[in-house]
Amino acid sequence: MTETIRAERPADAQTQETLQAGTERITALQLALMQAADPTRRGQHPKQHGCVWARFEVLDDIPPAYQVGLFAKPGTYTAYIRFSNGAQRDDRSPDIHGMAIKLTGVDGPKILEAERSAATHDFILADNPVFFIRDMDEYVRFMEEFAVTAPHGKPPVQFISWLQANRPAGVPVLMGFRQQVQDSPLAARYWSQVPYALGLDEGTICRYGALPHAGNIAVPIPPAARDDGYLQRAMVDQLTRRPARFDFTVQMRESDSEAVDNPTTEWDLERYPVQRVAVVTIPPQTFASEEQMRFGESLSYTPWHALPEHRPVGQINAIRREVYIASSTVRHGARGRPPEPTGTEHLGFNLRLSQRELTAGIDQDFHAVLAQLQQTFNYMASTTQRGRATHTYGTVAWGEARCIVPSDFPANETFVLGRVYPIVLRHSSPGGRADDRARDGVAASLKFFEPGSEDGPGFFDILMNAGRQLFVRSIRDFSTFVHTPDDERIKLVESGIMLEPQLIEAYRIRGSFSDFRYYTWVCFEFIDQLDVSRYVRFRLINHDRGGDRGLPRPDFRANGRPSMPPVAGDDRDPEFLRKDFVYKVRQSEVRYILQAQFRDTPAAPVGNHELFDPSQPWNEHWFPWLDMFDIRLTDIVEDETFISRLEMNPNRSPACIRIPVATSPDHYASLGQARAIVYPGARAARGAVQPPQNN
Repeated sequence: MTETIRAERPADAQTQETLQAGTERITALQLALMQAADPTRRGQHPKQHGCVWARFEVLDDIPPAYQVGLFAKPGTYTAYIRFSNGAQRDDRSPDIHGMAIKLTGVDGPKILEAERSAATHDFILADNPVFFIRDMDEYVRFMEEFAVTAPHGKPPVQFISWLQANRPAGVPVLMGFRQQVQDSPLAARYWSQVPYALGLDEGTICRYGALPHAGNIAVPIPPAARDDGYLQRAMVDQLTRRPARFDFTVQMRESDSEAVDNPTTEWDLERYPVQRVAVVTIPPQTFASEEQMRFGESLSYTPWHALPEHRPVGQINAIRREVYIASSTVRHGARGRPPEPTGTEHLGFNLRLSQRELTAGIDQDFHAVLAQLQQTFNYMASTTQRGRATHTYGTVAWGEARCIVPSDFPANETFVLGRVYPIVLRHSSPGGRADDRARDGVAASLKFFEPGSEDGPGFFDILMNAGRQLFVRSIRDFSTFVHTPDDERIKLVESGIMLEPQLIEAYRIRGSFSDFRYYTWVCFEFIDQLDVSRYVRFRLINHDRGGDRGLPRPDFRANGRPSMPPVAGDDRDPEFLRKDFVYKVRQSEVRYILQAQFRDTPAAPVGNHELFDPSQPWNEHWFPWLDMFDIRLTDIVEDETFISRLEMNPNRSPACIRIPVATSPDHYASLGQARAIVYPGARAARGAVQPPQNN
């Protein structure tokens, strides 16, 4: 072993040597069990129900005695929480269940030398208030028999007999340790079981807890309907409808040998009450995708990955230090442990297609174009003071969208007549100029939330701009445009790479965000519940159904420039668009209609069909616009933190909507596909910018 076990209090050399030898023996037995089974699986808690992202909010009203380390001041951390079974593959079997929390963005050196500079902090909790082993001696005795009996599914009867003879109070603790049956991992209570320091001195210790809120289970799954994977299903049922919340608690007491080295007994709640120090909020989300499950499996949790103020204490924690590190090393093998998460990984969650699905069939040329765009957008996002690479300045409003499709609309899970969804709508200027007087286009993005929820990433994003079509045909042409200096883009018009008429149509003589019509440009595949496939484009129009407004004069020329400074003498307020929108939403009624065009799937082979061409609108006679949602805006979003988190991705969509994929950067469908690939990386880069990231 590379590190010596650190005793919380001084120990003589013989005691330290005994602890060291015992830990080495336990570690060897644990690794032998893993090697005999599947070394790529976790030694403990191998069955994952889900790894979800959450917000861990340290409260601002904590009593002074608890304001230590992580809890010294209010703050919010992004967390990744893994829920699991301790041993059982069948959820119906009684077991111990885990809740492992990894906070990100935690400043300060950590205890483990190998991860000293990591900006993460772990809490390990389980749904039994006590551990079943008291100290090192018992742990060695237990593991030596368990290593022999566990592979055959037999109990450690000799250890139980030893307990009965030497510490009979430990027998019911051992027998009851793995006897929990949960209704949902989100509705259970969890404890740290073992103690931790609370501060840099050695006089105060604590145990942690997570207490579920009452609304953490939508509808319990009846016992007769439970299968071997029902606990994940219970989480899905909850998190597709509403958030889950836990109070994170600290139970504090003075340090003594009994409290430090006996995790088999509960601490008296009257003498040592629990204190809420934080609230854990798990927003509504989709978490059961193959990609996200792999992410959860890749994470390594250890109670020793912590700030010094929260260091683990006692013999059981000393054992855990070595066992966790060794088993993680075996599990990850030659690949080595993956780096600790940064707190931006969840921005790629809740997406319809995984990055693997989006890139599976693309050629090397497409890869090269994507790599160049990713580098450019990441640079723009990380160096722009306001964080967003494009559409930098805008304004956001709450609202609701009521589905108004015809009663005979193809059956699907989202476009259901009469259903109402909470939404946020963001208007912005595509060119990224701070001055609303700039000559530019206008944009509108919609984010849909599940009914009853207005938190998290949402489940459906629709990104739209003024103008019926885009001024390039493919992602290669778009990349060429991005990487050509502004004063040279006229050459792209002359060569046909940029399409001047389409670019001109995207410009607007700006009066009000609510004046214009907004289009998706790219199309999506729509698959109904009968598995019939069609293609769809969306647009947003004013509720009065008036014609498109603000088109420039016929003699206007863009000369290949998608954005230009204001005209001389324009004395309007530099924020007039945003102020106008705020005023209208607060003082009047702002309503839109979201419409869609549908086209049948062409006969095979589809290939690079013209329907995918973002530079050409679909004929409105043959493919008329159909009303989908009546949208009513209700209030302006003023929460800068919420706005900073807000991000839109065309790949965030329900099961009935999917981005068409291409294989070449010259294919028409490559544009929407490339946005879905590049946006998560750019959003991660934006996370490094200090908030507020947008006005």
